[in-house]
Amino acid sequence: MRGRITICLMTLALAHAAAAQGDPAVIDRIIDEGTDNSQVWDYLAYMSEEIGPRLTGSTGEARAMAWTRDEFDAIGLHNARLEKWGEIPVRFDRGPSSARMVEPVEQAFEFSARSWSAGTDGPVRGTVVKAPKTIEEVEAMAGDLAGAWVLSPQPQRRWRRRGGDAAERERRREERERQQREADAMNAALEDAGIAGRIYGARSDLVITSSQRGWREMSFDDLPDEVAVYVRRADYDAMNSRLYDGEDVEVEIDLEHHFVEGPFPVANVVAEIPGTELPNEVVILSGHLDSWDGPGTQGSQDNATGCAVALEAARILMEVGAKPKRTIRFILWTGEEQGLLGSRAYVEGLSDEEKAGISAVFVEDGGSNYQGGLLCIEPMVPMLEAATASVNEAFPDMPVKLVVRERMPRGGGSDHMPFNAEDIPGFFWQEHGIGGREGKNYRFIHHTQHDTLRYAVPEYMVQSAVCSAVTIYNLAMADTLLPRQQPAEPTSPTPDESIASTSSETSGTTVSSPEAITGTWNGRLTGEDAPPGAEFTITFAVNDAGHLEGRIESRMGDDPLQTITWDPAAKKLTFGRDTEQMGMIKFVATVDGATMKGTLDIDGSFQMQFEAERTTPAVAATE
Repeated sequence: MRGRITICLMTLALAHAAAAQGDPAVIDRIIDEGTDNSQVWDYLAYMSEEIGPRLTGSTGEARAMAWTRDEFDAIGLHNARLEKWGEIPVRFDRGPSSARMVEPVEQAFEFSARSWSAGTDGPVRGTVVKAPKTIEEVEAMAGDLAGAWVLSPQPQRRWRRRGGDAAERERRREERERQQREADAMNAALEDAGIAGRIYGARSDLVITSSQRGWREMSFDDLPDEVAVYVRRADYDAMNSRLYDGEDVEVEIDLEHHFVEGPFPVANVVAEIPGTELPNEVVILSGHLDSWDGPGTQGSQDNATGCAVALEAARILMEVGAKPKRTIRFILWTGEEQGLLGSRAYVEGLSDEEKAGISAVFVEDGGSNYQGGLLCIEPMVPMLEAATASVNEAFPDMPVKLVVRERMPRGGGSDHMPFNAEDIPGFFWQEHGIGGREGKNYRFIHHTQHDTLRYAVPEYMVQSAVCSAVTIYNLAMADTLLPRQQPAEPTSPTPDESIASTSSETSGTTVSSPEAITGTWNGRLTGEDAPPGAEFTITFAVNDAGHLEGRIESRMGDDPLQTITWDPAAKKLTFGRDTEQMGMIKFVATVDGATMKGTLDIDGSFQMQFEAERTTPAVAATE
């Protein structure tokens, strides 16, 4: 019985202290059902292998929305439905695609192409040429470009300086326009030469899928026409080195991309177990249904795992006959990968009364590791400790730990964020464990060609489903709603004398020995509490005035740094920016050659270790 007597005694001991426990007998049955009769892997396998990737607005996502709604209904939940939050003008469906070298050797590529980008009209075979750098080179190569695939490194984001007087800003604007005209002319010249398309090399052997810009405003009468693929670094190097040695390289690429004229509705999937006493008070468990759709991916860990956990938690609660006092609502979001679209729309549609009635929102969006922790504020600790205590007893090797902060996090890049922005307690389950089978961690999987069922961990999925079911049941049975963060009184910011502050409208900070830090740094959060997929790129450059400028790019956006100081003697670098959503974001790091390690502080309430490696040194600020 897995120590059921001990679990029940612990449950009773904690219940009076936190008033966050349900019926001990029901909790006992939840754990038994979830461990002995788990169906969580079946849900995950069906979504991964039968439905497959689920790009927002795609046929795959539409199938997944209908299937999960019907599963919730079959489980016995009430009012299983699709809640529409928007429309997309053009549907994009990716069919079977391939890319390979055919001469001088046969070699299949690992690759992707942007969602909502142009495909090919069947397999297109052509020679590979290195990208020309000028219009004159295009003209000189004209005879070699027709039908060729043009090979380039991954395009770099153009640096943009800020500040200066009106004349300087106008000069830079004119220079940017000139550069854009040159780039447009180069692209037009290549297209006029009749190239087959472009091949870009990724920065590593992980190929990230993203989307074509402007997909939400796309018109069926004006579809994209530039064909481009992104291959892993090893495949790029294989072609580039052969071209360097003077060999002829030939590839064959087949991109089956289908555009369907809309509009098509997009919706969140919602279902409920109605509360018996307080039906207008709600505990929410959620994951996001959409995924990226790059070749090879199944969208398994980002985020079919979260949807499978929600389905299994719902099944367990219905199977054991749970009768929560509050309503338990299950939501599978869509549009998460394009900017939390479904969850933002959901929160925007809530009345003040509905917002006040939400006790907690849990988001399962961290791959297939086990649910190992929650970030919370001190007043929440008694209730959350009591709500998860029986899980820790049932899974002693997979404990849930509470990490206490002064404030609930405003960021995080997943669907809990819009709720916390409205002071509704939103929780992103911190995932712990080995990361994935075969020694692969989540960075290897997240948004790459490796997001498949192959690397998911079954025993972690079982713990996550049971943990979710027990936690939401206990909070739905509590005497009170979960305590909330009290809105902070607006205050003037306190200057930090350790930082040389510079507005994004000024030209930067003058530093000595800037060559030690200029360039592009690829960073990530580290430590067992680090959210998966928390990666970013920082670029530092020196402008014509000798001032240091910087930008940080992540899934949350691309923004200028407002504060930068560099102490070359101590090798200490401090930089950050003030954000509307999360407050002051501050990085403090030690630089050792091409490695940077330090601490990220978010508004004084959240700290996390990070590290970064410099991939492109000595960048000068250009337009």
